[in-house]
Amino acid sequence: MQKATYLKFWVMPVGGYETSRIIGEEISSYEKMHPGIKIDCSVIPWSLAWKKIVTAAKSRQLPDLFLIGNTWTRTLAAINALADLTKEITDEKFKNSFYPAAWATCEIKNSGKVMALPWSADARMIFYRKDLFEKAGLTARSLDTWDSFTQACLALSELKGKDDNFAGPLGVGDIKDSGLLHEIAPWVWAGGGDFLTPDGFSAAFCSEPAVKGMKYYFDLLDKDIAPIRDRKVPSYPTYDFFVLKRFAMIIAGPFAAPSFIPGFFEAPTSLRDSEDIDKFGVAFLPSGPGGRFSFLGGSNLAISSHSQNKPEAWQFLKFLASKEFQVRQYRSIGLLPSGIEAFASLFYEGTPNQQVLIETYKNYGKSYAQVDMWGSIEFILTGFMGKILDGIKQRRYSGDFLATEARKYAEEVDYLLSL
Repeated sequence: MQKATYLKFWVMPVGGYETSRIIGEEISSYEKMHPGIKIDCSVIPWSLAWKKIVTAAKSRQLPDLFLIGNTWTRTLAAINALADLTKEITDEKFKNSFYPAAWATCEIKNSGKVMALPWSADARMIFYRKDLFEKAGLTARSLDTWDSFTQACLALSELKGKDDNFAGPLGVGDIKDSGLLHEIAPWVWAGGGDFLTPDGFSAAFCSEPAVKGMKYYFDLLDKDIAPIRDRKVPSYPTYDFFVLKRFAMIIAGPFAAPSFIPGFFEAPTSLRDSEDIDKFGVAFLPSGPGGRFSFLGGSNLAISSHSQNKPEAWQFLKFLASKEFQVRQYRSIGLLPSGIEAFASLFYEGTPNQQVLIETYKNYGKSYAQVDMWGSIEFILTGFMGKILDGIKQRRYSGDFLATEARKYAEEVDYLLSL
């Protein structure tokens, strides 16, 4: 009997608490098709993933295959954590199978090397409750600019007290992981700022335009327009929004809706079998002084540079990146495909919700600068944003507090970039 090949696979909780079950079912299916392969899958929390991957890379203890945030590729490639997949990808002619924005996060700029394969895509949008908007005399257009967004939030605040279940206009997350940075990035860009200077040599998030964008966002939390102070456990309020209906809006990626309302984006009106679909809408993030932006993120699949099972890991990676797998994952957990064929097979009806999703992804999406140290910079920025959340919860927050902390953390980033 042929000896089985064992692959280790690390994945983050892309399907929330259901991740182990859903990925486990896919692995079981793959193992049946490939009797000589056994896959050991571990689910790693996003808040621990970066440190765990870097630590494992240094000790050459990485799994054969692992998921990474698509902003981490260049840093992990720089520390020799990732296998070079250029030959395999060239042989399979994979490049044209993915959207350019997703592909750019896998290919190391100016080198021609491809170190990962796109898996999922992400773009932030506003989900809103149509009934509360109607009560407040609002529409999606009321969210178009920072000024109109502020007025809309004030109008929605008037609904507090009329419904004991209503917590506030906007639900936001307060978990201190990279998702927090992705929440705030569009506001930094809309303020006219950025995280690094154009040459990538210095921090820029302490500049006046960047601080202006962050201040707009954090002021929403401080003024209880987006309340976080009463939470006993840090969380992201998707359940509170879609099921408990405690907020009028949340800012989230496309993954948020399908888990609660199947068909939210892709189902044409004539085929919708859920009344809830028509109770919720989706809108663009507001435009600020610097324009309108959405964080364009997602995840990539990579193989360890020290894997002893690269051919087998590559075959499993192809399975995970296939059109069929991506369609299944979207329908089960709302993971937005990065593959062109999978995306097109899901979103072809031109529903209003689809149009917002596609226009956000194609016209307003922006990613972070590609620099070798970005993964570590992201870790520092997450610490900075977490410090501001703590200041809000402890009622120590102010514009001066934000600017002072921005300068402190910018010094850390500058030191890192000088090495």
